[in-house]
Amino acid sequence: MNYKAIVIVYVLQLLAGVIWYSAAPANVTQQVEGNALDGMTTASLFGFCIALFLYTYFTSWLLAKTNLRSSFERLVLTLSIWLFTVLPNIFFIGLFVDFSHMSVGYLLSFGFISCLISALILPFWRASRSIFKG
Repeated sequence: MNYKAIVIVYVLQLLAGVIWYSAAPANVTQQVEGNALDGMTTASLFGFCIALFLYTYFTSWLLAKTNLRSSFERLVLTLSIWLFTVLPNIFFIGLFVDFSHMSVGYLLSFGFISCLISALILPFWRASRSIFKG
């Protein structure tokens, strides 16, 4: 695994998350007035950072453990993770949570943005080879 790529992807995903959440509509963030980031608690921010790191690290680990040779196949695998695990959640969110279609789409969009960042960097940035393996 390339730890430099993991850190770069993680930082880009954090920046995208801040921009994504600060531009969120009021019905998504439950904020009536002011900036959406004012309503964030420390615990939810910490949980978001941990979950995002675990997602990035797991994606990188999965790419390292597969025997896919081309970067394009690894890109398709990364996008397939979102397509077949995150996207089906739209049905469960629609069944159990009373959100509008715009809110559900907005909530799932960050997963796609995060996945896209991972898919564009991790498969193409291979781990550096070291002569001191052992």
